Amino acid sequence: MTDLWRRSPSPEESWSDAEGGNENGEWPIKGIVGEEVDPDGTLRYEVRWGNWSRKDGTNTTWQPDITDRGDLVNRWKRTQRLKRNSLAQDSLDMEVSWPDDAVHKRFTFLRAQAYEEKKRKRPDNPSAADWDKEIELACRRTDEPDAEDDNAASRLRVRRGTPRSTPSSDVPRSSSVKRTRGSTPSNPLSLSKRPSVGDDAFRSLMSNLSTSSVESPRSISKDVAEGSKHITTSRSVKSGRASTSAGLPKPTPSDMKGNVIFVRPVKPLRGRALLQSNWNQAAQETGAADIRISNEIVDGDIEQHLHKFKYIERKYNFGNAKLQSTFNVDPGAFLACRCKPCQRASQCDCQTGSDITNERGQKLYAYSGGLYTFRIPQGTEVIECNKYCRCSPTCCNRVAQKPRDVPIEIFKTKQCGWGARCLVALPRGKVLGLYIGTLLRREDVDNLPPEHIGYVFDLDGTEIRGQHNAGDKYSVDSYECGNWTRFVNHSCSPSMKVYSVVFDTIREVHMPYVAFVAAQDIPAGEELTIDYEPSAAEEIAEGTGKRKRKISPTALLCKCSSKQCRGWIKQ
Repeated sequence: MTDLWRRSPSPEESWSDAEGGNENGEWPIKGIVGEEVDPDGTLRYEVRWGNWSRKDGTNTTWQPDITDRGDLVNRWKRTQRLKRNSLAQDSLDMEVSWPDDAVHKRFTFLRAQAYEEKKRKRPDNPSAADWDKEIELACRRTDEPDAEDDNAASRLRVRRGTPRSTPSSDVPRSSSVKRTRGSTPSNPLSLSKRPSVGDDAFRSLMSNLSTSSVESPRSISKDVAEGSKHITTSRSVKSGRASTSAGLPKPTPSDMKGNVIFVRPVKPLRGRALLQSNWNQAAQETGAADIRISNEIVDGDIEQHLHKFKYIERKYNFGNAKLQSTFNVDPGAFLACRCKPCQRASQCDCQTGSDITNERGQKLYAYSGGLYTFRIPQGTEVIECNKYCRCSPTCCNRVAQKPRDVPIEIFKTKQCGWGARCLVALPRGKVLGLYIGTLLRREDVDNLPPEHIGYVFDLDGTEIRGQHNAGDKYSVDSYECGNWTRFVNHSCSPSMKVYSVVFDTIREVHMPYVAFVAAQDIPAGEELTIDYEPSAAEEIAEGTGKRKRKISPTALLCKCSSKQCRGWIKQ
């Protein structure tokens, strides 16, 4: 039985022929991005390296300890502790997924749900009144058909320590989604510090779980701090495989001991909970991380049109078939590379039309180590590898097109309505998502209802101020459909910038995507903002505009409160 819990040997990394290290054979650590909890309670961290990567583009390894970078470990633990406490404050419910979850990752899964914090918040002396009746009712509900698909429930939720008279909360049952980035599977939940592992009831439950493949879940948190780590302590750990012959038995009263009951949500989702559930389902279908609507937003805050809002994580919605046919060009129009992998932009056929070069005229990629480099000339589109390229999905030139791997929270700001933020720290250059909505011609914007205007984004990233810009012009309207980016507010000192990127079509059709990228290191919980009128900032920087301008009759008063606030926003 002990062998089932033992990890397979780690593959040896090739460091001797790697470039980017210093004269002592050391590489800088970019930060800790994930952690795992072993069945014995020990932790190991996933470390992202600078100036080093494997041939497939991945640049993380698993470390049992990071003795010489205690600052990174402490910062990681502090961030995860805050998130766990927030989860425990929201609800004491625990999600249980079976029968095909690997036993090895149950402890990491419990940690991600703040199991220890929720256990400490439960009542000290829970009532045992009508215990037998509750167990019988819970078992009967597991056999009832699901209201959505007429199938018996395949997932149960575990409530711990709540009074017996308290109904189950309106929290949607999340579906199990596997997402792969590089060679390491990802976990949409951030993890926490090392705790004591579980109690007897949970150990009994987990020992009955039927398992198949064992994978290494990883967090998507980003915590950037430059430093260095000697390569002799760097290892990548690949989990082994294990299985048990015992299947998952149907829960019976004898299986339910102590303060654990199995229940299913009986109330239909409404308001904020329903909106969050629908948005998460749409995001998960594309492999994207979770979307959360803060508890600060109550059902009364949700405007009626948002109940009809269609959440689309990626891909444009087209106002008419003609625009869609323009976007969907013939496969022969694409330039596709044959790189395995893409290493030099000058040798990548799909970069033939790219205008991104260094001072010597050599072509460059827009990204380095998965981060945007900000070395793109004004009016230039980033051309990523497309669906006809032969490089792998982990190619270093496929960044904006990858599923969003950071969770986003929609919350209520003090002055600007709803806003968006990320609950984990973000490094400068991190690409967060695309502005999505209905694509329409620029001249049709004037025909939109007035309430739409504040959600229209012009695809003008290739238009240079003060010059004639040939070609068709388009805009994106996210009033009726789109994603979390529609909630991003304006700031005259924004935390994000935008750039134009092409991968689903060709640049000649003038229908690029607009990507949002962190313009600086962004602390966890800080609001994500962009400049709605970047040309005004350029005028001020060039000395051609006044810092305080007369407010236009159609302009909006700026409420960003930054030191560089220009006073108003052009509409």
